[in-house]
Amino acid sequence: MRIRVALALVTPLLCAPALASADPFHFQVSAGTDAPLAVSLRGDVELPGRLRVMASVGVTPSLYLDAFNGVISAAGGGSQTSAGPYGLRLDRGSMWRVHAGWRPFPGAGLLLMGGYGRLTLSGDASARELITTVTGQPPPAQVPEANGVYDVTSTLHTVSAELGWEFTFFGDHLVIQTAVGFVGTVDSRTAITPQFVSTTPGAAEARVTAQGYIDQVLQSYVFLPTFSLSLGYRFL
Repeated sequence: MRIRVALALVTPLLCAPALASADPFHFQVSAGTDAPLAVSLRGDVELPGRLRVMASVGVTPSLYLDAFNGVISAAGGGSQTSAGPYGLRLDRGSMWRVHAGWRPFPGAGLLLMGGYGRLTLSGDASARELITTVTGQPPPAQVPEANGVYDVTSTLHTVSAELGWEFTFFGDHLVIQTAVGFVGTVDSRTAITPQFVSTTPGAAEARVTAQGYIDQVLQSYVFLPTFSLSLGYRFL
């Protein structure tokens, strides 16, 4: 009887360290890069069962924008360093992503993640080059399109998958995350808007044609390998 009572008292004490070390819930914030998509801030929550949820938001730096400009330029028959068709040049970008995944092994940092991302790329294009390329005829010299500029914004809807590893230091508070993966564009929506009052017949139709072409290029060619590296702090 005494042995049973002793076991009943000791068992919770023996199990407590194991339960504590299981760490069923984690929350951490980190900053890093998801090349060639964005430089971003991200937050990770790990749930019981080592299920992981991640959200990030960031901006696309010039170095990464060059890659997208190169894709559009090459698809249009230009060089990797020149402006794309219609004199298009992307110079701004932002992205947010949401991922879910799993850490398969309790004692290892292997992470399997996948999810959705929305990438917005903006820039401008020469109205004259766009109309000339689409219609074969340059606009008359006296109309706004002769020297005007169009705003261009493309919104890419993407899916991605990543294989990563997480390293922890200093009592598991300092976190380094690294991953390799793949991102693909499943849909693209481009808007070309004049920065002036358009008066040229056929200009609106030319913009619609150019929008369709840019979307076709982005959906066909923006399938890219990715590399992620971030440094963060685990609060729990």
